[in-house]
Amino acid sequence: MCSGSLILGKAGLLRGYKATSHWSCRDTLSGFGAIPTDARVVRDRNRITGAGVTSGLDFGLAMVAELRGQTYAECTQLMSEYDPDPPFNAGSMSSAPEAVKQQMIMMAADFSRDAARLAGMHDG
Repeated sequence: MCSGSLILGKAGLLRGYKATSHWSCRDTLSGFGAIPTDARVVRDRNRITGAGVTSGLDFGLAMVAELRGQTYAECTQLMSEYDPDPPFNAGSMSSAPEAVKQQMIMMAADFSRDAARLAGMHDG
């Protein structure tokens, strides 16, 4: 993500691939044989690149989905309350799909219980 795609380019890993980077160096990708693209996250075959810093959140969620599946990525998004213009609509309890909300509630149950105890809202 960000200007890290320049490292991939320098290593020769983007030649002939669409890629993105921070706006200040995106056009430089063509010097490595890449095809600069303005998107926040670009996946071309087996290469994934991200644009500026905030797109790193989009990039990270895309990678979680790739590795663990969309529901897990949506749970990750919900846990971090990431909801500006995300790749999934699961950044808050009001927008997350019901299955994601239920899974996240179960995954966070111990934390919720411990937080309630810490706040004196739960006995023993």
